[in-house]
Order: sequence, then C-alpha cells, then structure tokens
Amino acid sequence: METRRLLRRERYVRLAAVLMIIASALVIILAVENLLASFVLAFVINYLLDPIVDAFERRGLPRTWAIVIPFLALAIVIGISISLLVPLISDQIRNLDSEFPTMRNQLAALITKTELKLQSYLNIQEFSFSKEINTWLIQSFQYSTHLGVWLQNSLTTMILAPFFAFFMLLDGRKISRSLLALVPNNVFEMFLNIQYQLNDQIGGFIRARLFEGLIVGAVVWLGLQIMGFPYAGLIGLAAGVTNLIPYVGPIIGALPAMIICLVADEPIITDSTTIDLVLVSGVYLIAQLIDIIFIIPLVVAKIVNLHPVTVLLAIIIGAQVLGILGMIISIPVASAVKLVFSTLYRHLVAFRGQSLF
Repeated sequence: METRRLLRRERYVRLAAVLMIIASALVIILAVENLLASFVLAFVINYLLDPIVDAFERRGLPRTWAIVIPFLALAIVIGISISLLVPLISDQIRNLDSEFPTMRNQLAALITKTELKLQSYLNIQEFSFSKEINTWLIQSFQYSTHLGVWLQNSLTTMILAPFFAFFMLLDGRKISRSLLALVPNNVFEMFLNIQYQLNDQIGGFIRARLFEGLIVGAVVWLGLQIMGFPYAGLIGLAAGVTNLIPYVGPIIGALPAMIICLVADEPIITDSTTIDLVLVSGVYLIAQLIDIIFIIPLVVAKIVNLHPVTVLLAIIIGAQVLGILGMIISIPVASAVKLVFSTLYRHLVAFRGQSLF
C-alpha cells in the first residue's frame, strides 16, 4: 500500500514537472517582446526544413550538415529574393507613406458622402457613424509614419528566428526525449501520441498554408502589375499574408486595392472607377478560384479539421489577444488544443474505472 502511494506521488511530481516546464516556457515567450513572433517564425522554418533534413540524414549525412545545407540554400533563396524585391517594395512604401494623409482625407470624405446618401434614402437623420470612423482612420493611419521603426524592430525577429530554428532542428528531438522521460509511464504513450500527431498535423498545415498564401499573393501581384495598378507589390504581399487567415483573410486582403480605387482622384486603369473596381475584383476572384479549384484539393488532407464556428471564434480570440499575428496562428493553436483534449478524452475513456495516475 505504501509503495503504491509513493508511486502515485512520483507520478504526480513528474507530470507536474512537465506541465510546469511547458507553462514556464509559454509565459516567457509571451512576456518577452518579439520573442513570440521569433518563435512562430522559427517553428515555420523548422517545419519547412524538417522533411529535407530527415531525408539528408537518412542518406548518411551527419545531423549538423543535414541542417546546414538546407539552411544555406534557404538563405541564398531569401537573399536573392530580398535583393530583387526590397528596392521595389521600399519605393512603394515611401510613396504610400507620403500619400497616406491625402488618402485618409479622401476616404473620410467618401464615408461622409455615403452616410449622407443613406440618410436621404432611409430618411433617418440620427443615422451617423462618420465621426467614429474618421477618428478610427486617424488613429490607424498614423502608424504609417512609424513604418520605418516597425521595420527596424522586426529585424530582431529576423535574426532570432533562424537561430531558434537551427537549434530546434538540431536539439529538438533531444529536448522532446528529455521531457518525455519525465512523463509517468501510464500516460507516456498518450504524450508520445500527442507529440507525433501535433508534429504531423501542424507541420502539414503550415507547409500547405504557406504554399497557398504564396500562390495567391503572386497571382494578385502579377494581375495588378499587368494592369499598371499602383503598389502592386505591397498589395500582393498583403493578399498573400492575409490569405493565411481563414474566411475573412481574402476579404481583408482585397480591401487596400478597393480603397485605392475609390479614393483616387481619377480612374487608375480605365476611364471609369466602376470598371476599375470590376477589374481589380476579377484579379482577386481569379486568385481565389485558383486557390479553391487547384491548391486546396492538393493540400486539403493537410488542413486541420475544425468546425467553421470554432474557426471564427479562434480568429476573434486571436485578434483580441495578439492582433494580426494572433489571427494567423489561431487555427494551428486551436487545432493543437483540440488534439490534446480529444486525445486526453480518449485516454480517460479507455481507462474508465481506473485511476489516471
């Protein structure tokens, strides 16, 4: 009896140690500035390169060289991309930054004009929201003046993320084994199953969604560039990033181009603003059709299975807690939480009538 009690106490202590380590790591990541974004990017790099590293290692390369080779290849690709894209994007950022005040005023005037028309059509004089929206526009657009500071701060993330990713690939398995060694034997299989499913599901999800965002962003950029639309590179980049947000992402990504069409002093592409809106909408529609018809069917098996209501709630919570970054990572986080709780539930059902510990 005494032995059983000591064993049970040891199981509690070991499980508590694992949970405390995980909780402490999460607290540190959330508390330190730029650390969360660095770890998110590091996880993305880790899941992108892990299959390649494993393939090299199976061919006989030492683990370190199996990591260094794809890292160098990725660094070369990123370096070439930056050298080609940064001058273009930088010029567009400077031009857009100088035109922000004018665009803000034109958008505010458009909102006021629309409000007056609605008041006339609906005969509701109390209907007024232009003041609140104008205030929000001023608060939102003022961040454009700090765009250079934001880019400078993001340099920290760009430096830390590859550093973390390298050691995730190099020592991630050792760390996982060390944590699993602390897990009590009666729940060891459950923890091992959770780890395997998380790596498989989230890794597949990240690779699939990045490929999806890359294609959508490239299609939008190419379409707008062909039509001579201003800021095509920036808008394509925004479309690719926001496409990572399910449901509402494509709508958010299309807003900048639509707003530019509406607030321009004269039509940008043709002689009619309406036709311009139709053409720009057509570009986004083609991008989404390519996504829905060709890309999603190829990667659908890798996309997490969540109910639409759960997805929307996860996006809302992520936006409230971490803004745009929270919206992007909300789905894999929600999927991980669902996987952990469903696995724990199955374990409890399988051992119904027995003590978990």
